Amino acid sequence: MTDYLMRESAPLASETWAKIDDMVVTVARKTLIARRFIDLVGPLGWGVEISPRFGFDYEQPYVAQQPEYVPLIELSQTFKLRGKHLAVADQTPFALDLGAAAIAAMELAKDENELVLGSLLKNPQCTSDIGDWTTPGGPFGAISTAIGKLRANHFDGPFALVMSPARYAQLAALMQQGQREIVMVESIADGGIFQWPDMADDKVLLIANAAWNLDIVVGQDIVTAYEGNDGLDHLFRVFETIALRVKRPGTVCVLQ
Repeated sequence: MTDYLMRESAPLASETWAKIDDMVVTVARKTLIARRFIDLVGPLGWGVEISPRFGFDYEQPYVAQQPEYVPLIELSQTFKLRGKHLAVADQTPFALDLGAAAIAAMELAKDENELVLGSLLKNPQCTSDIGDWTTPGGPFGAISTAIGKLRANHFDGPFALVMSPARYAQLAALMQQGQREIVMVESIADGGIFQWPDMADDKVLLIANAAWNLDIVVGQDIVTAYEGNDGLDHLFRVFETIALRVKRPGTVCVLQ
């Protein structure tokens, strides 16, 4: 197979590459939010640059419309390993510190969260009052109302919620008639409740996350490539190519 990622050119043993890959994947999985509840298509390969997106007619017979084509977007972060540190790891008992790779993977995952979740927050067709989350029953009532709006527009569950850690803490702290408010919310948000650290505290994202409503197309999944040397040091790039496909506009309701 052609070495498009130039990994064979890097002065790294296969064991070191395995440690880098494990670090990048582990950190990315912990940081990625949208992939936990939105279906993935792929990975299809780095060479795939566009993806068809089908809408649907809402009169019988129901049928997919002619597709629009959406580009896959490349997201990337770089990190450097110093030649001296490689020598230390090779010649002493001290292992190679892969903190730079971990930071690059974390920032890349944050970029993906922003691309997907940030896009869903922009110009929603449905908005709803966020209500008072300091009063028992407030979150459940606000979320129930928003779900009702999506159902009225023919979006059935499952429904996933995305909110800031501060907003989640408010929800988790409430009790209503001896029952935790978050348990009541979980009964109607059957697609899961997720915390996004970069989410604004004054908004909550409600998504009808069935695969026929939206998905994420992955061309090149998160991978580390070798970019070459910088003097005696070595540059690497962690990157991916993805596209968000919203097939049924209106699948999102923003509480605000």
